[in-house]
Amino acid sequence: MARLQQIVLVWSAILVVASAIVGPDRRIVGGIDAVAGDAPWMVSMRNSLNSHLCGGTLLSNRFVLSTAECLSGRLATTTMAVVGSRFLNTVAVPYWGLQIITHPNYNVNTLENNVALFQVAIPLILTQSIQPIALSPEVIGVAVRARVFGWGASQAGGSNTNALQFLNVNTLSNADCASFLGAEGWRVGPSSLCTLTREGQGICSGDEGGALVLDNYAIGVASWGIPCATGRPDVFTRISSVRSWILNFI
Repeated sequence: MARLQQIVLVWSAILVVASAIVGPDRRIVGGIDAVAGDAPWMVSMRNSLNSHLCGGTLLSNRFVLSTAECLSGRLATTTMAVVGSRFLNTVAVPYWGLQIITHPNYNVNTLENNVALFQVAIPLILTQSIQPIALSPEVIGVAVRARVFGWGASQAGGSNTNALQFLNVNTLSNADCASFLGAEGWRVGPSSLCTLTREGQGICSGDEGGALVLDNYAIGVASWGIPCATGRPDVFTRISSVRSWILNFI
């Protein structure tokens, strides 16, 4: 059985490369290229045509954490997690899904509890470049320097880069976050964790699901911003708010 699984994975990787669709480049706005070893937990969530949908965060050899907004309504069997590469067009083994588990308190309007788990059909083979990240139990405060990774858009409706990007950001209080966001501030709730940097830097479409990281612990999951890097906060789902639910499965 193990030999059969290896053969299936190798052929799946070949098919992914052969069918790869090079869409418009999308990346974190104002980001910096990640280097080898920076984020072995980063996952590219893709559809059956091998097109990048959103980011993901590897939690174990069976589960990937992403956003409910990205994965809800999708068939796990036609969705795949691609791991082990910083580049979207590099040969990498795809892992097809077994099931998608959406947080029961996910709110489609506010994006509160915007997380979902993607269980792969075959356990991932962990290597130096494919490693899970631990979930921080800490309630993160204000003015904490953290780092977010992603392949998302370089501007609203703009082009992307093939290389994984990262950005250093600072956390802020939910009250300040709501105030900065203005008319959209009502969407900031207990499960929200906000970050802010200068105008021209931030998450964008395609970054959803990537981890906000502090000291090699995931503290947030990229959720939403308006629209991209306009000098207003980006909103993440706070890991400490959803950690107990996640641990029930992984």
